[in-house]
Formats: sequence, C-alpha cells, structure tokens
Amino acid sequence: MDTITNETLYQSLLNGAKEVMHNRMFLNKINVFPVADGDTGSNLFSTMQSIVFHAELKEDAKLTLESIADSAIIGARGNSGLIFAQYFQGLSEAMKNDTDVTKEAFIAASKAGMDYAYQAIEKPVEGTMLTIMKAFHDALYQASQQISAFDALIENALAQVDIAVDHTTDQLKILKQSAVVDSGAKGFAYFVKGFLDGLKGKLIVGDALTSEEVLPAIEHEHEDASLQYRYCTEALIEKTTDLPDLKQLLHDLGDSIVQVNGKQKVRVHVHTNEPSEMFKRLSQYGKILEQKVDDMVGQYNRIHHRKYQTVIVTDSIADLPQEVIDDEQIHMVNLSILVGDESYLDKLTVTNERLFELAKEKKTHPTSSQPTIKSIENMYRYLLSYYDDIIVFTVASALSGTYNAFIKSRNSFTHEQNRIHVIDTKQNSVAEGLLVWEATQKLKAKTPVEQLILNTKQSIKQSKILVKINTLDNMIASGRLSVRAGSLAKKVGLRPIITLDEQGDGGIFKIAFHPDRALKKILKHLKKLDQTKGIKHYAVTYVDDRSLGEAFTESLTEALGRPPVYMTKSSGIIAMGAGVGAVAVSYITNEE
Repeated sequence: MDTITNETLYQSLLNGAKEVMHNRMFLNKINVFPVADGDTGSNLFSTMQSIVFHAELKEDAKLTLESIADSAIIGARGNSGLIFAQYFQGLSEAMKNDTDVTKEAFIAASKAGMDYAYQAIEKPVEGTMLTIMKAFHDALYQASQQISAFDALIENALAQVDIAVDHTTDQLKILKQSAVVDSGAKGFAYFVKGFLDGLKGKLIVGDALTSEEVLPAIEHEHEDASLQYRYCTEALIEKTTDLPDLKQLLHDLGDSIVQVNGKQKVRVHVHTNEPSEMFKRLSQYGKILEQKVDDMVGQYNRIHHRKYQTVIVTDSIADLPQEVIDDEQIHMVNLSILVGDESYLDKLTVTNERLFELAKEKKTHPTSSQPTIKSIENMYRYLLSYYDDIIVFTVASALSGTYNAFIKSRNSFTHEQNRIHVIDTKQNSVAEGLLVWEATQKLKAKTPVEQLILNTKQSIKQSKILVKINTLDNMIASGRLSVRAGSLAKKVGLRPIITLDEQGDGGIFKIAFHPDRALKKILKHLKKLDQTKGIKHYAVTYVDDRSLGEAFTESLTEALGRPPVYMTKSSGIIAMGAGVGAVAVSYITNEE
C-alpha cells in the first residue's frame, strides 16, 4: 500500500502515543539532559495520555491531526512534551484535507513537523529529540523513490532513527558521561515504533495506560552543572490577541524556552529563577488557563543528595525561609490563589505586591483553594519512591480543607498508610512554619519518626502567633469583619492584634488604638512569657515591606535578648488576609 486511510493514520498515531506511555519508566531513568530530574518519561506520558483520551477521528486527515495537535498542547509537559506537541502542530498545518494519505503527503507533513519543532526552541541543541525528528524525515525522503509500500517506508526510517538515537550518546557530553542515550530522542523512537506497529495492525490494548507515575531513582554520579535556573515553568494561554514571539519576550528570564502554538491556545516552557515575572509578562497577552512550576533543584537534590529517609511536607501557608526549605529538603505543596477567573501558585507565580495590584485592578478579593486529592496522591507516590516515611504539616483544619485533603489522599494507599503521617498544626503562617522548622532540627538530630511526631504535637500546644495588622481593609474584604463594624473600627483607629485559638480558629488577642501601642502590647506579652514559661523558639514574618519586618525583629530581639530563629516574607494567602504592612511573630514556649 502506498496510501493509508485517515482512520489508519489516527489509530497508528495513537498507537505511537501508547508505546511512549508504556516506556515512561525507562525514559525517566535515562533522563539527564537538559537537567537530571528524572521526569522526561512522565512529561511525555502526560502529553501522550492527553492525545489518547482527547483526540478524535475527524472527517479528513488534516482535521484529525488538528485534533491530535490540540490535545497534545493541552497535555504537554516539559521540554520534550512541548517539542512533541509542536511537531504534531506542524504535521497538522502541512497535511491536506484528504481522506487518504499518500507517502508524499506524509513526508511533506513530517518536514513541517520537524521545522515547527526546531522553531519552537530558542536555542536548538543537536543530539536531542530534534535530531531524531530530522533523521526520521531524511530517511523517509531519501527512500521514498525506492520503497513503494507505506509501512515498509516507515520501517526503513525506524531503523535509521534507532541508529541516530544511539549516536546521541556521542553528541552531548552529559550523555556520554552517563553512558545513556537522550531520553527525548528515545521517546520519539518509541513513538515511531508504535506508529509502525499500528500500521501493521499490532494495536496496544490494556489498562496499563492509566497507571500512575512513580519516578525511579537515577543512578548518575556526576555533578549536574546545568542547574543555573531553579524552576521549570509552563503556562497554557488562551489567545485573546495576536501573540508576539514569546521566546523573545522571555529570553532574559532563563533558558530552555519552548513556544508551542495551537489554534486557540499556546503553551510556553521556560527554565527560570523568576516564575512570577514570567507569568506577569504573559498575562498581558491572554488568559492564563494553567500554570505549572517544578523545583528542579529540589528534584535533583532529592535524587542525588538525599539527606534523610524521612521527608517533611508542608503547604505554602507555612512561612519558612527558602534556605531552610533547601537545606532540610522540605517538600512544599504550593496552594492556588484565585484572582477573579485566574489562578496563581502561592509563593511561585505571583508576589504579594502583585496580588495587591491584581486585587485593585480586578476589584475583587483573592481567595485560596486547597490542593486536589489527585495532586496529593501523585505527590505521595513520588515521595514514597524515595523515602521511608512522609510527615505532613498542614495549616489549621479550622481554617482550610487542606488537612482533610491530605488525609483523604492518604486513604488511597492501603499498604503504605503507616508511612504517611499527617499533622494538623492548628496554626498558620510563621507559626506553622516554626513548627516545621523545629521538626527539621529533630530530623537532623536523628530523632525517630514516632518521637518526632509526639514532640510536634506537644509543641503545637505550646505555640502561638500574634499578627500586628496595619489596615482593616483586608479583613473587611475577606468577610472576617463586616463592612459596618469595619467602618466603625477604622473611624476610631482600632488596631486589633490577631491570633489563633487552641483549635486553630481566628480571633483577637488584644486591641490597640495605634500601631505603636499594638507593638508595645506584643513586646510586653512576650517579655512576661519568657520570664514565666520561657520562650524556646520564635520567628518573624512580614507581608510586603521588609523594613517593617526588620524593625519588628529588632524590637523583639531587644525585648527578649536574642534574635528570632528566622525572619521571612509571608505567603500570598496570609498577605491577602492580613493586608499591606502587616507583621507577625510566632513562638513556642518551654511549657504549656
């Protein structure tokens, strides 16, 4: 046969996608370029799964390929996934509205797919998936006159693809050091193999395609020098205007920039240290439908430099310095902040200052949302592949459904529930963070898991947070204070000191009528407490103005005769509740 039907093309491409999905674990294991974070297989799995479950057979080949391309863009993850999605976009752009596909039409489409993939990358690198896409097209083109049958032509090209994949080891230094082929290149080879099997009627069936991902350890001894940028970021944008070359728009923020253009949507991938600036720029050109930020430094260290066999997990409401998170390899689950119909990732894709701007621009008060059961289950599976135990510290259950989400997600692990420990801190902000910090000190001292949990539960009873607010506007906007009561309180200059009770419910600790009086009341309380019970640890956070945090810290240091264990900026969720200029102190006493 020198032509194939539209339906055969569709079934064969889906079979290629399934072949990639089936080999995801191996692709994860050999993933060392551009970063040895062990997720190429998972990223391609996401991309291909989206095709398998969302693409549709249409009335002609062009429309079918458009459906596949659109599905790929929606599910695309990572460098490899986005490049593959752009390859499908090229195929769809070049394909004609025919019900039967000739060899010549397919070869032309493969050329467009290759070109689109190269154009998607700011700085294309040979020895990667791009090279294999080129090898595939070249093999098709060169043998098209000698080989008449469609499947035989693909079979010949697959042989050339396999040779090209083997050659990638010699094309990139990092691959040679690790004695592996490029994982993205191998992924494309699997796709071609599955496509050929589909042409021959060897279709993949079974339930394994919906299985969840568990990332294996990667056994490479060399140091990875490519972690110049910390975050692997992606945005899915719904176009509301003609988009510029986003690679140029973002080129100063990082590298590994990929732009995949669909009919109505665009997906962008960047390795950067400034995800919030990236999303701020992109928001000017369309509605951001989806945001993803992966901490490549955390992933790399978890694989190559794991310190403990127990991992501490917390949500982003816990205010901790980044250096503590890094040093103790804490896994943070970043909650979502909703501003109108746009969603941002707390502490990652939006700053506190930007949140205040957005709230003013959109005339709405941002709200937060707890993580999904599915996302927590995936996180548990990922961490259980590296650690013996997981200890989760959550924001007070009285304030959020996050604790219940972590509990419900744990229930899915019938045989591993005893390795997942979820603690309701009954605190938030820097108080939650201080409890996490104390637990890391216990972990460092090799305290057994059971004892660490008992110690933490005791510390929860001995912990407290005091928040000195500068404005009542956010309490009124969030509904914690009625408009009428708020207006009256503002008129008389009320400055309540906010706290949480023993169950984690919000309340007023003391009332002052001037910021200076509020500070004096906090200092007086802490000095007396230190003299009676003794303050074991204390920490400070501020919402937006570091100088206010430093001044607050200085006053506390003078009053208590020692500095806090840390001072850090608050989460965006805390910022929207406390308001501009707020500062807070948390402490753990020596006794109840």
